[in-house]
Amino acid sequence: MATVLRSRCAFVRFLVEKTGRILNNSTDFGTKLPRESISVCAARTYSNYADSPFVRKVTEQYEFDITKDPADWKFVERLLPLESIPQFTPKEKYPSGWIPPKEEAKNLPYFIARTKNHEVPIYLNRSYRGQRQISKIKHIEGDIWAMNDEIKAYLKNTHKRYVETRVHELGKFIEVKGDFVTSLHNWAYSKGY
Repeated sequence: MATVLRSRCAFVRFLVEKTGRILNNSTDFGTKLPRESISVCAARTYSNYADSPFVRKVTEQYEFDITKDPADWKFVERLLPLESIPQFTPKEKYPSGWIPPKEEAKNLPYFIARTKNHEVPIYLNRSYRGQRQISKIKHIEGDIWAMNDEIKAYLKNTHKRYVETRVHELGKFIEVKGDFVTSLHNWAYSKGY
């Protein structure tokens, strides 16, 4: 009986049906190797757990009834996602700290449109492993240059240093070099946005 040393499953499967000379200087003297004598392929890997022989098909089925009763349907409707964001109800103070837009913001020469979730679109972009931080105000309408001048003056008075900005008229956004998101939110809320 020949032995196969240092072999893999594919190599052994190839040689199981062959007769004659086997590699690693072993011979089988003209006999075929039976599949039972090869223990190299004992462990088989599966692509996922569901394909393994340990998983059996689930045969148990759940009973259900189809109903069109509106009283039962109201419990399903509250779980479905909303098709559009609902309008907010005006209150004096909201528990989350959210501030609604004010009417005085309509009289300014520029305007910041809120997002579909009624938030002010001011974001912080980080790049180069956090070394570069750029605050970005998006969705600006109207005189973007007047808004840029007011932002620069506000940040200079607040932080007592010069702040670099970049205005993109076509993209309708202003970028401020540094992390000034909180200050920009405070400025936007003071203007009524």
